[in-house]
Amino acid sequence: MIVLYVFLGQFTSAKAQGTGTLVVTTTPVSRDIYVDYLFKAEKFWSENLNAGIHAVSFGDVDGYITPPPQMVTVIACQTYYFIGAYRKLVSQLKSAYSISPSQEIFYLVYCVQHFFT
Repeated sequence: MIVLYVFLGQFTSAKAQGTGTLVVTTTPVSRDIYVDYLFKAEKFWSENLNAGIHAVSFGDVDGYITPPPQMVTVIACQTYYFIGAYRKLVSQLKSAYSISPSQEIFYLVYCVQHFFT
């Protein structure tokens, strides 16, 4: 007599079933860190997560460009380092040369007019 067992379902490797470590930090400013759309910490966060895809995003900071949200694939028994690098906004008009507010408005209007003509 032959006995045949049939297993239905999805099989995954042992590594896909475990946990991995995700380490997230922000620089040069301290700001909110979100993992899977939930607030986790400010400036630094580290935790073991189930293997799989996780969303990492950051809070806004006045005067800085916020790093774009990213999807991170965590594999069991591995550590992933993720840095949210904020970039400082710089006014091109003020950094190029020093002008008064009225001159700045005139220059901006002048540039817009010539852009559309």
